[in-house]
Amino acid sequence: METIKIIDLLTGKTTYKYYTKYRETQWYNRDEINEYQISKLKKLIHHCYDNIPYYTKIMKDKGIDPNTVESMNYLKKFPILTKEIIKENYELFMPINSNNIKGIKTSPTGGTTGSILSKRNDANTRSSIWGSYRRFYDWMDIKPGDMILTYWGGHISKPNFNEHFKSWLSNRLRHTIPFNAYDTNPNTINLIIKCLKSGKIKLIQSYPQALYVLALKLKERGESFKIKAIMTTSEPLMPQHRELFREIFGCESFDQYGCGEIGGIAYECEAHNGLHITEERVYIEHNENNELLITDLDNFAMPFIRYYNGDQAEFASEDCICGRKSQVIKRILGRTCDYLICKNGQSLHWAYFWHLMFDTEIALKRNFLKFQIIQKSKDILFFRYVGDQLFKSDEEILLKMIREKMGDVKIEFIKEDDIECSTSGKYRPVINELII
Repeated sequence: METIKIIDLLTGKTTYKYYTKYRETQWYNRDEINEYQISKLKKLIHHCYDNIPYYTKIMKDKGIDPNTVESMNYLKKFPILTKEIIKENYELFMPINSNNIKGIKTSPTGGTTGSILSKRNDANTRSSIWGSYRRFYDWMDIKPGDMILTYWGGHISKPNFNEHFKSWLSNRLRHTIPFNAYDTNPNTINLIIKCLKSGKIKLIQSYPQALYVLALKLKERGESFKIKAIMTTSEPLMPQHRELFREIFGCESFDQYGCGEIGGIAYECEAHNGLHITEERVYIEHNENNELLITDLDNFAMPFIRYYNGDQAEFASEDCICGRKSQVIKRILGRTCDYLICKNGQSLHWAYFWHLMFDTEIALKRNFLKFQIIQKSKDILFFRYVGDQLFKSDEEILLKMIREKMGDVKIEFIKEDDIECSTSGKYRPVINELII
């Protein structure tokens, strides 16, 4: 646990405090869970009434008394919150007592929705998220000091010295060896094999499909390994993924679910019977279509109350056999995560374009609200965006960096007033018509 304490000291977070608490609360019964949630909700509601103009107005207009929180059903007094509402009222979500809130940070988020929002959180929120994440490591039997290999998205452009140093230091402290899932260089596979053969790697963290493609290549080479666990995120973890990972890496897979605005929400335990909602930090409702309404119980920098993120979930009707009483998500429904097919036959993860937009700062410079890449063939892409008109120099940058990964493709840039959702109601940042 010394590593956690050192990181806390360097970052100003209190992860260890939350981790210690959440190791205890994971065994709470339902009454104890409800009591813990209500105690957090009372603090959040008072904060919103006193310091968040958007919620102050709502509560006064609707006659919502901040002193009457007795159950989590209190939240039904509030309207549903959407990304569009936040964008339209962004300044009203800024706390008037922000000087008293430690470590407020702003960052873009979009995830599988592709619709861009600048979110805020504070040091307390990040500490709570990482505390729950560290508990997830326990469920996977990953100990402090165990070496981790990550295989997912990374920066497209080279970071400056300060960013590079922070990243290097963070990886060292977290005992992490990062690999970029967007890197199609064959030498990368050789480096990954070398790391795995060292016997030091205990955990692999990756997007399911990216790791699946890698595992197929390892199988072709006759390679297999023995590690403790696979951790996946961002897209559906399918039975065929689990089966191949078990064959190649000699371990079980553990899935997680979250969204960019809230952070980690639910994690798979050692029973592999669904994903436990971290009810210590989020409260989840669902509408008649099983679409999630999420309340972040920690974030005072930008409160999310009954936030609609568009995801649907199927919930378990019984407690998990592991003995924990937290609500369990059996599976996330309707999550669509497409890949593009490069001219050399390799696939490119959708998140590449997210990093591309922000590493080049084009999304910020041109005030992007949404973007969508449509692949018509291996040769033709449509790049749709909602925002200011792209300069010719912007298009040239994007064209060059996309062609570096996909080959000599043609790209048509299309400025839109809006980008429609799919028939399922989800906004998709990437659509591959080759596999529809």
